[in-house]
Amino acid sequence: MSFRTVSCVTGVNDSNDALAQEILLCRESGFHLSVLVIGITPPLPIIYTLGTLSGSGWSEDYAARNVAVLKRVEVVEKQLQLADISADVSVSYSEYFRIDKVVGESARYADVMLIGANLDRDEKFRQKIIYGALLYSAKPLMLCSRAGLHSFNAKRILIAWDSGLPVSRAINHALWQMKDADAVHIVIVDPIASTNEGQSEQGTDLAQYLSRHGLKVRIEQLASGGRSVARVIGQHAFDMNADLVVMGAYSHSHLHQLIFGSTTSALLEELDVAVLMAR
Repeated sequence: MSFRTVSCVTGVNDSNDALAQEILLCRESGFHLSVLVIGITPPLPIIYTLGTLSGSGWSEDYAARNVAVLKRVEVVEKQLQLADISADVSVSYSEYFRIDKVVGESARYADVMLIGANLDRDEKFRQKIIYGALLYSAKPLMLCSRAGLHSFNAKRILIAWDSGLPVSRAINHALWQMKDADAVHIVIVDPIASTNEGQSEQGTDLAQYLSRHGLKVRIEQLASGGRSVARVIGQHAFDMNADLVVMGAYSHSHLHQLIFGSTTSALLEELDVAVLMAR
């Protein structure tokens, strides 16, 4: 089943054309666009006097930021009206550390969270959105490449297959996008050969499953040669001119990723192609 509701996020300081790509995609596909406008409250001052704020200017800052959020909502609503698409706008004004949970809670009522190319100007804010959508929504996340995304349907698809649950969930969400694909490449880096007689080689079961959906499937087993998995997949996506990479995300705990990094984060840095991922 294809997407019907697409969720996206915009910040107070985004330009008027920040949502242009998301609007165009939803208008062409006939999808509903749900926009979350996020404003960040100023941090509370440490010093209090008799339980009240002491001349820190915090109240004035809070009020000014609130006005900015409301102005951004007005701009977004006007932009959506002019585009004449099915859409709604909600607003959240919260502490910075809660942005990821706010995003995740909002994305639960959509089929996919879409992050356009214009959101990457503030890398920390962008990472908060990605973490929130993946960790707190149970829905897939789609990131546009820097060159943009012209259609939800893809012709050349790379599946970064590791037999894990996250990528299995991502494939399930992306099946409808694969229906008109010229080829679906199941890419396995440093595959583990089967040692049991009668057991299928890695990727074979997935290829058979996708073939029953009428898809043209190829299995490609790649050796890393000492390179990172992210570098191998990124290079192969470039070589085959992929327009969509389907992958799993953050198979370990979030704390582990913050401390040690992850293949997911490395892949997002390597890839300049649309990515659909799930956790």
